[in-house]
Amino acid sequence: MTMICRPFITLRNGKRLFAHEVGKTAFCFEVDEVRKAKPPEGVGEQGTLDLEDDDVPSQPH
Repeated sequence: MTMICRPFITLRNGKRLFAHEVGKTAFCFEVDEVRKAKPPEGVGEQGTLDLEDDDVPSQPH
């Protein structure tokens, strides 16, 4: 078992209860397996950035 600590928990009504509101620094609980967090929506759908400007010739400084 692994111990996980978070600064807030989400209640059944959807509101977040922060640990500092109840005099704690974090809420800790045991989990069987540690999973990586899901990536946020839209990750991996980013466009590319073309840094080379073919229209303007390079000038020395």
